[in-house]
Amino acid sequence: MGDFKRLAAWREGNDLAREVHAAFSVRDAREYPGLRAQVLRAAASIPANLAEGCAKRSRRDLARFAEMAYASAKEVECHLILARDVRILPTEQFSALAKRTDLVAKLCYGLTRIRPSAPG
Repeated sequence: MGDFKRLAAWREGNDLAREVHAAFSVRDAREYPGLRAQVLRAAASIPANLAEGCAKRSRRDLARFAEMAYASAKEVECHLILARDVRILPTEQFSALAKRTDLVAKLCYGLTRIRPSAPG
């Protein structure tokens, strides 16, 4: 389909993954290793799914992988809420990450709405 690095959703998702990794690499995250592992895995899967979708042959396949990336963004959102609630993330950091996660989710959702190419 194309170069995944040109997708705004991939760029934003990759930035989100880096920010989540930085947020969970220190502090009390050591007390919740399962939560840390899950949120890092979910965040990393967003750009990975988009890259894989771009390697497929059709827009329908890209949309399917974008749907998986969207689901991962929602998983990240859920884990961020828990991290805030158990006081791993300060409210300000949670708010910034939640806002970025919402943007990424919207961009991924937009890619799920891609219409197949007209037969040529």
